[in-house]
This record gives sequence, C-alpha cells and structure tokens, in this order.
Amino acid sequence: MPKYIIKLAKQFLLLLLFALPFIAKAQKILVCDAVSRFPVRDVEVRVDGKLIGKTIYLGTISLPDSFKMAHFSAKGYLPEKLKRAEVLCDTVFLFPSKHSLNEVVVIGRYRINADSLSRSMPKRDMKDYGYLPNIGGGFDFATMFDKRLNRDREHTRQNREIFKKLDGKDAIERAYTEEMEKKRVLEAAIERRKANKKETSNAAH
Repeated sequence: MPKYIIKLAKQFLLLLLFALPFIAKAQKILVCDAVSRFPVRDVEVRVDGKLIGKTIYLGTISLPDSFKMAHFSAKGYLPEKLKRAEVLCDTVFLFPSKHSLNEVVVIGRYRINADSLSRSMPKRDMKDYGYLPNIGGGFDFATMFDKRLNRDREHTRQNREIFKKLDGKDAIERAYTEEMEKKRVLEAAIERRKANKKETSNAAH
C-alpha cells in the first residue's frame, strides 16, 4: 500500500478521534407545534446569534453542547428564545401566531382546541403552560418571576380566546367534535375500568 494512503488514513483517524467528543456532546432536540403536538420542519435555529440550520421534516435538529441562548423561529409561529437549561428537556414547543390560528383551525377532520391540547400534555408541561395550579395553592414565587412561563401562559390564554370565537361556526364540524369527545370519554372510562380490575386482581394475589 502506498505510503501517502497510509498517511491519509492516519490523518483521517486522528481527525475522527478528535471530533468524536464533540459529536457525542451534540444534543438532538425536537421542535413541535404546541397545539397539534406535531413536529415542525424548517424551523430556523440560532445559537448565541449564529445560524446553525433548520429542523428537518421530523422536526429535529442537533445543537452544540455549549451555548447560552437558542432562538427558534418559523413562519406562522411566535418566535421562542430559550436559555440552554430550558432546552435540555429535549422538546421545544412553538405556539402558532394569532394570524395563523385564525386561518387554520382544522387538521384533517378533527378540530383542534385548547382542551385537547391540555389532555395530550404531560403533567409537567401542563403546569408549565398554566393548566395546573400550584400544589397547595397560594403564591408560587419561583414561577412568578419566570418570564418564559408567564409568556407561555399568555400565549395559551390568547389561543383559548381564538378557539372560543371559532367554535360553533360549522355545525358539521361541531357535531363531529362532540362525537369524538364522547368517544374519548367512553374510551377513558373503559381504560379506567381495566386499570381498576388489574389493581384488584394484583391485590388479591
């Protein structure tokens, strides 16, 4: 084998070994629509003011391990600016802008509303976005000064107002939504019964 090929191979291996720590530290995150929970593609992502790329069709993008602030922006969505610690949850939610919500309110045949959003949210997200009250009641000074939390709560409140105005405009869609809601309640009741039977069976054993 020619010496220059061996030399190139060694250089490539050294470069690969040098780059591995940086590759391993890169953090892949998912960007989703806060209403539909679907991934959002072509979201422009900047880290500390530097453009690093756009999300792919799966809504994912890799961020460097070390940065202070990340900025997410996409057509039809409110821009989101997050600190590194806030991005470590691996999923970033973008709220549709007021204008885009007024234009698009139906995905397929199912009307999206704030209640369906709250049902699909994990408990942690529901508290973050203002759906769950503070445990024990009273003031929560930790969240009172959380700018992102307060901003997201305001976005959610605005979205709810839009949904209230839009609901009921189409009788067919309203009837379909009501049927879907009845089906959801029935399925939830069946699941609860199954869970109760399982707990009773386990307790008996």
